[in-house]
Amino acid sequence: MKTVANISRRNFLIGGAAALGAFGGGRFVLAAPGFKAGEKPRLRFGVVSDIHILRVGANEKMEGSGNNLTFKHTLEWFRSQGVDAVAIAGDMADRGMVENLMGVAEAWYSVFPEDKYPDGRPVAKFFVTGNHDWEGFNYGNTAARLYPDATERAKHILQKDMAGWWQKIFNEPYSPFCTKQVNGYTFLGAHWDTSTPSGGKVDPFGRIEEYMAANGKTLDPKLPFFYVQHPHPKDTCYGPWAWGHDKGIVTKTLSAYSNAIAFSGHSHYSLTDERSLWQGAFTSVGTSSLRYTGMPYNEFPNKGYENTGCGSRAAWKVDAAKSMKRFAPGDCRQGMLWSVYDDCIVVKRREFLSNLDIGEDWVMPLPAAESKPFAFAEHAKKMRAPEFPKETTPTVIAMKSINRGGKSPDGMESMKSVKHPSFKIVTPPVAPDTKGRLFRLDFTAETTDGKKCTKRVIAVGFNHSEKHKKATSQQWCYFFENELGTGDVRFTVTPINCFGACGKPISVVQKRS
Repeated sequence: MKTVANISRRNFLIGGAAALGAFGGGRFVLAAPGFKAGEKPRLRFGVVSDIHILRVGANEKMEGSGNNLTFKHTLEWFRSQGVDAVAIAGDMADRGMVENLMGVAEAWYSVFPEDKYPDGRPVAKFFVTGNHDWEGFNYGNTAARLYPDATERAKHILQKDMAGWWQKIFNEPYSPFCTKQVNGYTFLGAHWDTSTPSGGKVDPFGRIEEYMAANGKTLDPKLPFFYVQHPHPKDTCYGPWAWGHDKGIVTKTLSAYSNAIAFSGHSHYSLTDERSLWQGAFTSVGTSSLRYTGMPYNEFPNKGYENTGCGSRAAWKVDAAKSMKRFAPGDCRQGMLWSVYDDCIVVKRREFLSNLDIGEDWVMPLPAAESKPFAFAEHAKKMRAPEFPKETTPTVIAMKSINRGGKSPDGMESMKSVKHPSFKIVTPPVAPDTKGRLFRLDFTAETTDGKKCTKRVIAVGFNHSEKHKKATSQQWCYFFENELGTGDVRFTVTPINCFGACGKPISVVQKRS
């Protein structure tokens, strides 16, 4: 049987369907300039997640949606960095179709033919599935629309024969719980596989418990090991509010292994949010997304941010009444490079459309030297609050703005989009600071009669490098006149980092007749 590396592009595009749209007391610090310069790591690997590929995009632009060009570009950068492996934390095939996964393989084998560098050196792939790989064919009724005939449809759905297609496409066996050794380091992974052949339901991520009970003592406690799954281990990275976490078995199991480092995606939350790295009994890392950045609306349930969704379909009226459009995060595609040395791990975060690093490197010295400094409370102490330039004020623009409008999930109710007399509050750019990144802003309007209205806004550019033009842009928010009390109004804007540290607010008074 030919390997996927030798399969022609024509054969990849099946039947026209290609058009488918840790350490106990481990220490993390920011890298000093030149740290470990010139030394070769024991292990270097790339990490991405949520690549959501629909098709091969050879004749498209990398910025397009659904093609495999960003993934290919990322792999080329990993190759230039000399990686020994690449890990993917799920959601590779956007609609769970065979041709989607073939688009993943087409990119991989174009960069690493037969899992090798051009000089023949091997590179390991460590890919696990997510919900889209397993059940995405049902999303939007995709498979049924593309293939009305049930027999033909089954030939294109990964879930119908995941093991068989995995072997054909990636030239390796498929196992719901997988393991690999790379340069003497252990990688473990759990696929998103939500049903057994008998039809009974299982927790696919609970398999770590049985594996570690049988094999945990064989892992060298002096070395880190790496565990990969799609959803976040409960109550770890991003915090207990994080959307898309698992049931908690992984957190309970890995808490007995201080040398465990877990990677997870699903939420698409940004790597510029320092809470993507959590240190407790083990280490947990959110891997963001190579397709678009997710919004942390669950941090403030039932309302979210003024420029995001509210996080609940039942609260659709909250979104429909908002005066700002939803944040457009599609121009930000993130991944990481991990370098493991004898005495430290260095982590580089990168955005692959701008080709900019999106924060200072994280460094974990080995062996441990301090006690859990990357627990959120300790990490927060090392970060600064963002600040506006001194002696600046917001600008107030009287205008008419329009609410979003929308329909209830059942379509029975609706709210119209209507123009309202409004004030637009515009701030100067926040001063760039890698240790004091702007994450959000609180806009408050207080009128003479004492009525107060506060709106939270995710900062434009929060997900980009501090060198990116969006990260040095103005910020804004709208207030409808009918939201305000009577009398003059003081508008106050407070810049806030991801841990909630507030910079000095700026304000302006708007006279009203």
